[in-house]
Amino acid sequence: MSTKLKLVADGQKRRRREPGAVPPRKPPIPLRPLHRMWRKTIDGIEVAATNLPVRQLPPGLTGLVACQISDLHVDRDEDLARLEAAVKAINRQQPDLVFLTGDYFSGGDTMRRYADGFRRALASLNPRVGLFAILGNHDHWASASVVGDALKRAGARLLANEHQRVVIRGDHLVVVGIDDLWARKAEPTRAFRGLAPDECTIVLAHNPDTALYARHLAPGVMLSGHTHGGVVRIPYYGSPIRSILRIGKKFYAGLNRYNEFYIYTNRGLGTFWLRIRINCRPEVSRFSLAMLEEGAGSEAAAIEPPRRPRRARASA
Repeated sequence: MSTKLKLVADGQKRRRREPGAVPPRKPPIPLRPLHRMWRKTIDGIEVAATNLPVRQLPPGLTGLVACQISDLHVDRDEDLARLEAAVKAINRQQPDLVFLTGDYFSGGDTMRRYADGFRRALASLNPRVGLFAILGNHDHWASASVVGDALKRAGARLLANEHQRVVIRGDHLVVVGIDDLWARKAEPTRAFRGLAPDECTIVLAHNPDTALYARHLAPGVMLSGHTHGGVVRIPYYGSPIRSILRIGKKFYAGLNRYNEFYIYTNRGLGTFWLRIRINCRPEVSRFSLAMLEEGAGSEAAAIEPPRRPRRARASA
């Protein structure tokens, strides 16, 4: 089941505008009903509840609650308002862990304009155990150092081809962060260095294609974004937009099995280039961790990785 949230337009008008932000323009009166419908499609956040199968999950961590947001693209006042609404939705879930999987801004100009508001919004997150983050391709193209600093000041543990062990309820869990594939920063082997094959891992990787270069490292589960859910979703067909993934179009959104582990692809909060969403609401993922039975799901995709990663420095 899912919970639908809707931003209130009046609340957006009352909120403090970031320095240098362009004030929103009101559409002509005849177009305002269409404008309201359009805003609803890009602002109506869905809290998507999912049982998340994790390889090697200790029995004592079954039912652990984690949340994920991705692809915020905070480029306008309304994007920041949407992030603030998402933060409130996450805190209502009372999660143990919160994961941020990249593309927080679209470029350098909007990053400089909204970095402070972005940091303040994320600082309001209140997970019981920890807040973990990775960078996406847009963050590297804007400024990895500035975005990384904002994340750290908000209380997030930024993982760039590294991992962090966490003790919860007396059991061990490892959060692994693989840097971005398109920015040629992905080094899966370095991120897993020092981990035993039987350790339970939750892997954060902005691009689902990272699985092509990390599958031999036996991830417990992988959380990604990058695709915006395909932007336009047609029932029984999926997204008509040409695939940007080498791993396959079915990995555009939601929970899908790849070989011996699952990948969850978050639909993202923001928009980039095309400011539209059709049947593809912005998403807050709410996970309940579950044990994955070894050997189950023999129908999993067996996709051969490319001989050389075209846009990555992957040590796989």
